[in-house]
Amino acid sequence: MLISGPDTAYLPSEVIAPGESVILCSTGSRTDFLPFGRVMAVKSFPSLNNDGEVIALRDGCCRLIHAVYYTPEFLGQGPKSGGGWSAELTDPGNPFNEPDAWSPSVDPSGGTPGRANSVNREAEDAKCPRVIALWPESADTVAVLFDETVMVYGIDPWVADGRETLPALSGDPADRKLLVPLTEEISPDEIITLLAASSLTDFAGNGVCPAELKTGIPSDPMTGDILFSELLFEPAEGCDEFIELYNNSERVCDLSRLSLANSPGAAPTVITAVPRQLLPGEYLALTTDRVSVVNCFSCAEPEYVYEADRLPALPDEEGSLLLYDRTLNVIDRVSYAASMHLLFLSGTRGVSLEKVAPGLPSDVGGNWHSASESCGWGTPGAPASVTFTPSESTTGLTLSSPRVSPDGDGFEDIVSVGLFPGGEGNVISVTVFNDRGYVVRRLAERHAAGAGAAFIWDGTDESGALLPAGLYMIIAETFNSEGVSRRWKEVCALLYK
Repeated sequence: MLISGPDTAYLPSEVIAPGESVILCSTGSRTDFLPFGRVMAVKSFPSLNNDGEVIALRDGCCRLIHAVYYTPEFLGQGPKSGGGWSAELTDPGNPFNEPDAWSPSVDPSGGTPGRANSVNREAEDAKCPRVIALWPESADTVAVLFDETVMVYGIDPWVADGRETLPALSGDPADRKLLVPLTEEISPDEIITLLAASSLTDFAGNGVCPAELKTGIPSDPMTGDILFSELLFEPAEGCDEFIELYNNSERVCDLSRLSLANSPGAAPTVITAVPRQLLPGEYLALTTDRVSVVNCFSCAEPEYVYEADRLPALPDEEGSLLLYDRTLNVIDRVSYAASMHLLFLSGTRGVSLEKVAPGLPSDVGGNWHSASESCGWGTPGAPASVTFTPSESTTGLTLSSPRVSPDGDGFEDIVSVGLFPGGEGNVISVTVFNDRGYVVRRLAERHAAGAGAAFIWDGTDESGALLPAGLYMIIAETFNSEGVSRRWKEVCALLYK
């Protein structure tokens, strides 16, 4: 069987000898290819998509012989990318190593049908087959999608929460998707841990990564369940933009049910056609060039950097993003601007904006901060380099530290100002004064905070300029619906190394 995308054709009953090449083509093209070598015309020969797809060859028992997921990348970025040139397998010893084992033909005619390929070089495969996504196909079957073909047959059982599964089955023509039958159903509120079979490898013998996986039954998120947590809208040369999301809920969320837009009037872009899950408390960076983002940032978590099909454009100076569920309810929104970066930075290209605590509202500009230099100016897929954990355990005004040192090193670059007066219906004002009693920054003014709120101060004044080193007074005033007014004050030192 020759399978290409949704099309399947059956080869005629003929023999191919060891070391022989056979040209497969449609019955109408047989005469055109006869001058080049042996031709095998195939009825209902599948069409080949210019943008790329999977081609697979399987035997009469449906076992995989070879498969390739070809893309325009096989022809490179040069003049051959315009068409008219074939892509050749350069290393038959590593036939599943894509795209490394493929190259555009260097034959003057543009290809070598029926002859030895014009490019012959080794392309050793040392990469582990990486899990792109996993999800429950049903309550008793988990689908696992890899970025390359894996060897399905004769492997040990998988293990789900300590119990062996039934043998895994192929779920697609290229054996990139496995179906793992469970012996017990997953309950709606359960997250299971799945251990890959130790004998599962790719063609080159590399074990899968990661070997430990988690999944659960997804549910639709509510507003605030999924939040924006990091944005790179002005990437450095050789790097790609990314948008990071954080699961702020106890739900398992499916990104294929979500979409993004860069304005309320723009058509939303579905994040992915693959049901990639985001588990509670997880971060996930979305990009259209995963390899470049992972290579650009030393603190990136590669497992949590996901290559989306498409993303909305992110203007360099300022813009906005909206996250929608499948019924177009807004789950989260953010407006960003280059002016939100620290003013002392010599440049903002390649520097991401991080939210200082992932659960804070995304639409409050003060909750965002430039990533620190210690992490290469970004942390895609990982917790922020500059962060604090808001606390509601202490009544009154509290500071996360008695000092702030905004020098971009990721240590005490910000101070968290928490105010929880007690009761409900509180209205809060928080003001920073210098040692001469002048107001230098208003962190909140008549902010409706309910039980309380947390704010951040990064040592800057109202214009965003860094203030001189010294002692500063932070005064908080509150009143509530019962007419109770209260006032607190704390001292914070602003230091520079």
